[in-house]
Amino acid sequence: MGFEDRDYSQSDESWKSSGATDTPVTKWFVILTVVTFVIQLFTGSSVMYELLSLKSHAVLEGQVWRLFTFAICHNPVDILRLIVSMLIIWRFGTELERMYGSHELFMIYVSMIAFVGVSFSVWGLIFSLSSPLHGGSYSVALGLLALFATHFPRMEVCILPLISIQLRWLVALYALFGVYPALHIFQAGGGPIGFAYASEVLSIVFALAYRRFDWHLSAFIRNFDPSAWKRAWRNRMARGRLRVYKPSVEIPDLESKVDDLLAKIHEHGSESLTDEERAILVKASERIKNRS
Repeated sequence: MGFEDRDYSQSDESWKSSGATDTPVTKWFVILTVVTFVIQLFTGSSVMYELLSLKSHAVLEGQVWRLFTFAICHNPVDILRLIVSMLIIWRFGTELERMYGSHELFMIYVSMIAFVGVSFSVWGLIFSLSSPLHGGSYSVALGLLALFATHFPRMEVCILPLISIQLRWLVALYALFGVYPALHIFQAGGGPIGFAYASEVLSIVFALAYRRFDWHLSAFIRNFDPSAWKRAWRNRMARGRLRVYKPSVEIPDLESKVDDLLAKIHEHGSESLTDEERAILVKASERIKNRS
């Protein structure tokens, strides 16, 4: 089997290539996450962690930035999780940005993070969670991986030397690893609290829903673009000033037809005329006025 025969080498109708070669959204997300982690690591302070991690009660008090900043906030001792997240985001985020374009992928990032953050906050308010949520870039990474897998489910990636796996099964494994701790807590009598921290599963669900319902998030933002409103108003005003030219239809032998109609009116009255005959008389009247 040649390379051109493989599933992932062929474009399907869902490939929304934007023709872009640069990937600024993915690059800046990776840079921002790494810089934040380095600052946390070398300052040895928990101030940034306390400020950026997601706490349900803090969001309820008005600290809504936590719904997004938890995505770039990591535990300084969990460096392996950060490395894995950045590698996945860089590998598949750049490809998706070339496919969907920077504006659309930016909205995917923001919407996915907000979906996970709001879900955790609601869960936390219901069950009074004490532990904050952090490391959201791992959830973003798995969401992007799942979205890419919907385009190329049989694409094989190496996870260990000489060991490769198709993307669809890799996403399934990540989802299983994400939900297993929650199931373990539930079986141990801890209730459904553990599911609040299975954020990677929520990001995978978001990616599958995005692909299934063919969302266009950047189009939603364009509805709030003032320049688009201005263009739409100009187009509407231009259509209002547009006048359609309707050429007059010449009726052959108009004078003889008018004579016949006048004779018909003399014999049977004007009520006997049809709509078409009345139109002929109107046409004749207009012609006489123009001649005058």
